[in-house]
Amino acid sequence: MKTKKIVCNVIAIAFGILFAKNPSLAQAKYDVKGTVKGITSGTAKLATYNEGNRTEKIVDSATINNGIFDLKGSLNSPQMVIISLEPGNWKFSVFVENGPVNVTADTTGARHYDYSAYGMGKGAGVVNFTETGSKNYDDWMAYEHDPGQKQYEPVFAELDKKFKAAGSDIDAQYRVRDELDSVERLLHVWQKQKIDAYVAKDPSAVAGIYMFDDLYKWVKGTMSYAEMDAMLNKFTSAAKESPYYETLSRYRTLLKAVQPGSTAPDFTLLKRDSSKFTLSENRGKYLMIDMWASWCHPCRHAIPHWKSVYQKYHDKGFDIVSMSLDSKMKDWTKAMDEEKMPWTQIKDEFPIKMMPAKVASLYMTTFIPFYVLLDREGKILVYSGDETKIDEKLKEIYGN
Repeated sequence: MKTKKIVCNVIAIAFGILFAKNPSLAQAKYDVKGTVKGITSGTAKLATYNEGNRTEKIVDSATINNGIFDLKGSLNSPQMVIISLEPGNWKFSVFVENGPVNVTADTTGARHYDYSAYGMGKGAGVVNFTETGSKNYDDWMAYEHDPGQKQYEPVFAELDKKFKAAGSDIDAQYRVRDELDSVERLLHVWQKQKIDAYVAKDPSAVAGIYMFDDLYKWVKGTMSYAEMDAMLNKFTSAAKESPYYETLSRYRTLLKAVQPGSTAPDFTLLKRDSSKFTLSENRGKYLMIDMWASWCHPCRHAIPHWKSVYQKYHDKGFDIVSMSLDSKMKDWTKAMDEEKMPWTQIKDEFPIKMMPAKVASLYMTTFIPFYVLLDREGKILVYSGDETKIDEKLKEIYGN
C-alpha cells in the first residue's frame, strides 16, 4: 500500500509540474461571462453551428440573473458560436475558445425576424454587443471593420435601391444584378488579399480559416480547385483542427471530383413520367448536363440557343439532359410545357429540408445556369457557368 501511495504521489507531482508549465492544459475550458441589457431573467444558451446540415446544436446553458449569466464548458477548437437569450430568442455570435471571455449585449435596436412561414421560428438578431478575451474575435472584427471592406457598403446600398426601383421588370433586375456581381468580385478580391496577408503571418490562427470559410461561401462557384487547394495547404496547427477546415476539406474533395478529366459523379434522378435516369447508363455520346430552374431568367433565356446547338449536333452524337432545381413539381412541369425542350428532362431532389439540391451539391454548383459537358466515356470536358465554353468545345470536337 505504501508503494502505491508513493507512485501516486509521484504521478500527481509530475502532472502538477506539467500543468504549471502548460496552464492551458490545466484550464482547457471556456468561461463566458455575460451581461445583457433588456433581459433581467431567463436562460442563456450556447450553440455550435454545423455548416454541413445548417443546424445548431446547444452545448451549454445557464440561468440569467439580474441580466448576468455565466456559461462554462469546453470546446475541441476555438469557434464562432451562437448565444441565444430566452425569452424572446435573441441571438448574436461570438468567438469562444478555452479560457475566459466576457460579452455584453443590449437588445435595443435588435433586428426582428419571423421565418415561421418557412418552417422556422421567430427571433431577433442582437446588433449591439461586444466581446473581450478572444484574439480570434478581435482579429475577425478588425477584418470586418477594415476601411477597405467598409468602402463597399454604400455602393451595395445604392444598388439595392436601384434593384428595388426596377420593380417587376425582370430584365432591369438582372442588369442591376450584373452590377452587383461586378462590385462583389472587387470586394472578394480585396478580401482574399487581406486573408492571404493574415494567414502568412499566423497560419495557425482559427480566425484565418474562419475568414476564408466565410469568403468561400460567396466564391464557391468561381474559385478554382487549384486556388482553393493552395489556400488550404497554408493552414497549420489549430486552424487545421477547426470545424471550418473540416468543412472546407470536404468541399475540396467534392470540387476535385468534378475537375475536367475526372469521371463525372454518378447519380440517378426521376424524369417527368417517374422513370429513372442514371447518368452512367448514358455513355457513348457527348452529353451536356444543363442545370436550370423555372424561376431562373438567364436559364430560360438560354434555351433557344441550346435548341439550336442540339439541332446542329444531335445527329452527330451530342445530347443534352436538363436537370431542374425547382423545388415544386408544378413549377417544373409548367416551364417544360412552355419551353418544349426536345431532350431529356430530370428533376433534382431536396432530401433534407432547407438544404440545397442533392446532385447540384454533389457537383458543387452554387449558381445557375451551369453546364457540365461529358465525353463518350463520361469524363468531364467542361465545367462552367459560361455557355461559350461549351460552344467552343463542341466546335473543337465537331470541327464547325
